[in-house]
Amino acid sequence: MVVFPLDEVGTGRGALIRFEGIEKIYPVYARPQDRLWEWLSRKPRHRLHVALTGVDFDVKSGETFGLIGENGAGKSTLLKIAAGTIRPTKGQVFREGRVAALLELGAGFHPEESGLDNIRFMAALHGVQGEALEAFVAQTIEFSELSSEALARPVKTYSSGMFMRLAFAAATAIDPEVLIVDEALSVGDLHFQKKSLNRILGLRERGTTILFCSHNLYQVRSLCQRAAWVHAGRIEALGSTEDVVTAYEAYERRRYAHLRSDGVSADAEVGVASAGASASVSAPVKIMRLTIETSDGVNPAQVDSFQDLILEIEVEAYSAAPFHVGFSIVRPDKDNVFGTSTQFRVGHRPLSGVGLHRLRVKYPRLPLLSGEYLWSVYTLDDSGLQVLDMAELVQPFTVLNQRHREVGLVWLEHEWLQVE
Repeated sequence: MVVFPLDEVGTGRGALIRFEGIEKIYPVYARPQDRLWEWLSRKPRHRLHVALTGVDFDVKSGETFGLIGENGAGKSTLLKIAAGTIRPTKGQVFREGRVAALLELGAGFHPEESGLDNIRFMAALHGVQGEALEAFVAQTIEFSELSSEALARPVKTYSSGMFMRLAFAAATAIDPEVLIVDEALSVGDLHFQKKSLNRILGLRERGTTILFCSHNLYQVRSLCQRAAWVHAGRIEALGSTEDVVTAYEAYERRRYAHLRSDGVSADAEVGVASAGASASVSAPVKIMRLTIETSDGVNPAQVDSFQDLILEIEVEAYSAAPFHVGFSIVRPDKDNVFGTSTQFRVGHRPLSGVGLHRLRVKYPRLPLLSGEYLWSVYTLDDSGLQVLDMAELVQPFTVLNQRHREVGLVWLEHEWLQVE
């Protein structure tokens, strides 16, 4: 495990969640009937799957802690142990304070009972009674935005979005001291995702400790002070969010390159969006067009190093809600060369207004060296955390360096001071 040194993030505060020597092992049977034969014969008919091993870290009071890693790495198992829904095979987990968890879809709900009955059941689990119970029910219903008809139906009839609305509303209505979130911001429509994100930001501002698991590395970077990368059941890296996410991205680039060299479809394996793919067909701000041109107005597929380059992005807003636009120059291996957003402009006021918006950005004397490059473009909400639409790995262009022999991605200003 790589442990990155910390500055002052998460230090000097007591731990609300602490994992000590956590290990989780599951028996795996080739056929369901093997369980019975094992019991009758008293001979093992299973193999062991180690989901987690050697997990040791803590989550400090008041911090937002991120968990990242591939599917199947053990993140969800670790969150279930943190929430107390399953027990570790070995080791101990210590928790303090009122804990609310948003885990897999439908967890904690009785499928045959109505949405309203499940709200009352969840309140009872957290010891909410009397007048506080009615306030809890009212707040949950209001935040979920579910109709009276939907709340009267058994939750087994709910869609995934309705499930998450009810679960998120109920989990956050108890005003938890610890909130455990597993991909909760990826379910439901954009309106509710935005509403949920604002609720999480509000809880964070009030000092709630948050254990946040997501494949959205941009959100992890923006929300979390510290993070852990879970790989093959172990903590591969632990420390500041930037250090951990950077290490994970480097691993993903190596994996991507390996898949390409083996002739495997890397898009299918690592989830690279196809050129021009959108985050949502009903995005409130859609990316309409992206062009590049040189200072003479030509739209080139080939650019010379140190030539002025102008990027033009056209987006269409279908609501008056404020938004930002971000973009990156990307290598074919998904390595970001440079990325920025309208958030980082002087004054950084978001764009707003229904209709077409055009952005033009000039790169004077483009310092890129020879190579193949692409663009990734995003529209974001006013917080810069929620992606509204995306076009990744589009508009490829080639840079030719005919003036210098230096190698690498970019040319850096330098001066030889002494050569002996």
